[in-house]
Amino acid sequence: MELNYIIDGLIDGIKDIREHNHDGNRQSEIYKDLDRQTELIKKLIEFKKQIENNEYNMKVARQLTDIAENIQALVKLMTLVSISNSDDAKAYFMNETLSHVLNSLCNSVDDITNLSNSLVD
Repeated sequence: MELNYIIDGLIDGIKDIREHNHDGNRQSEIYKDLDRQTELIKKLIEFKKQIENNEYNMKVARQLTDIAENIQALVKLMTLVSISNSDDAKAYFMNETLSHVLNSLCNSVDDITNLSNSLVD
């Protein structure tokens, strides 16, 4: 909604500038029109920054969700290992599956650490 307001204002401002330009010596009106255009462009830039921040926040949320899912998978695997009666099943979970989950979790934590470092910088 806000974006539509800004765009409509920019279009109206262009129309006003053209109209005042064709009317002859109405330079002061043209300057006022340009000032209004400048304000709307500033609002458009702010709106763009808000969108970028939202996209950034979504990226962080996805990374945090990945970490939570990896921790959840890790807990489930550890539960399976602890209740398993078979040494072969325990070895499989420990050697094959668990290492992949731990690697994925480490990668996600590294991503969040890098993200956190970039925020501090």
